[in-house]
Amino acid sequence: MQRLNTGWMKNLGYLLSVLTLSVMLYGCGFHLRQPAPIVFKTVHITGNTVINKPLSKMLTEQGIKIVTSAEDAELQLDLMKEENEQRILSLSGTGVVREYEVFYRVQYRTRAAGEATWTLPLVMESRRDYTYNDANLLAKQGEQQSLIETMHTEVMNGILRRVSALKKAQ
Repeated sequence: MQRLNTGWMKNLGYLLSVLTLSVMLYGCGFHLRQPAPIVFKTVHITGNTVINKPLSKMLTEQGIKIVTSAEDAELQLDLMKEENEQRILSLSGTGVVREYEVFYRVQYRTRAAGEATWTLPLVMESRRDYTYNDANLLAKQGEQQSLIETMHTEVMNGILRRVSALKKAQ
């Protein structure tokens, strides 16, 4: 009976310490990073990249309407070019690849409603290194795919950060 009571008291102490820490974090102003607000209410996206659909979804989640006509949009976002690249970083003494570097780049430009010209093309890029081993071929292919998906998300978030810094034309 005594053993049961001490275990219960330890759990209660643990819960109280977690609760106290949570209250302290909330009280000091700690908040998870939120996406920066975008001043445009309608966006028209052109181009054919892997991130088109996730980018549209993320904008929609922020309350921005994706329109099909450029004339109806407050902001036009043209995803001009997408590049995937992989290069060898290191080789073993026998000439076997040991390490790769993977790149993902998107070149894009924007134009706000009422502006006559597009902005200069901007490039958002992400890169990762990963080790390679023929003995773990399936695992390394899975790792590479996971890295590529992470890079897509990173590039998409970078584009959103830059779009959120744009101001409406007066």
